Amino acid sequence: MACRLLYFCRNSGCNNVNFLLISTRTYAKKPAAAPLVTSEPKKKKRFPVETDPEKLVNYVCGSNIYKEGEDIKLSPDSEYPEWIWKMNLGQDPELDELDPNTLEYWEKLHKVSLARQNRLLKMQRLPRLHVGENELKKFKKLKELRFRALAGVHYDPGEIINEKI
Repeated sequence: MACRLLYFCRNSGCNNVNFLLISTRTYAKKPAAAPLVTSEPKKKKRFPVETDPEKLVNYVCGSNIYKEGEDIKLSPDSEYPEWIWKMNLGQDPELDELDPNTLEYWEKLHKVSLARQNRLLKMQRLPRLHVGENELKKFKKLKELRFRALAGVHYDPGEIINEKI
């Protein structure tokens, strides 16, 4: 990337050292686009499926991620904690099925009420702002003040300023 610096005199006499520094950047040309080569899409890698019933019953198939070694051997059911067999793997129970004295009930109630509130807010129409003529003039004046504050100079939209550079 190259950078050029240009100096312009701000007043016509150039007696003062009031120069305006303008920096322009030039970037390298983009390389020509390579021609598109149409090739067959890459095929997904298929892993072999275990079909041996003895291995399916005694091992966790696919648990070994290394090239060497074997899958994890399953233990008898008595070696696992009791809570594993009581886990709910289906859908969450409905609010009516839960006991109001439990934490799960109140968490589910909060979740249901948030979903209901979001549905109602989505269906609600946005209020329209009715602005009178006096308020419209105030908004216009505020817009002009904001523009002047951001521009840092006096700006009159009806006046064209021609300055020599």
